[in-house]
Amino acid sequence: MSTCAPWRFSAEALTLLMAVLIPAGCATNKSPLASASPLDRQFVAAVTTWDLNHDGDVTCEEWKQYASALFREADTNHDGFLVREEYANLARQDRLFEMAGFEYFDADGDGRISLSELVDKPNPAFTLLDTNHDCVITPDERRGTDGSQAGKRRRGS
Repeated sequence: MSTCAPWRFSAEALTLLMAVLIPAGCATNKSPLASASPLDRQFVAAVTTWDLNHDGDVTCEEWKQYASALFREADTNHDGFLVREEYANLARQDRLFEMAGFEYFDADGDGRISLSELVDKPNPAFTLLDTNHDCVITPDERRGTDGSQAGKRRRGS
């Protein structure tokens, strides 16, 4: 069993799954999940698997750590890039990558994805759920009950 397989739901897998993709620019209006179905939105709400330190908040830094670990595991030839076949393996580990698609992360359109392209591209789940754009998804934001609580949040790393 891969320690990066988020949907196996062991404590270790859930912890490891939580950490890598989002950079400081995690909030953007151009999310591939903007028109997500209710089922996909429910999936995205499962971001707690990216909460590596188990404090209840999911930060952009945790997402970056998580995505980096998945990238390294998927880069089977260890050349520092993911081609479509390797990306498909990564997408099987975390459905977010399947939903966002290869083209979303291939910033320069060269047919391969570098680690920086993957982790520096805004995480579509953050775009959807981080309602105050502070790179922290709180339990209230996951439940869709954020609002006047924004001033009480901790900031991401």
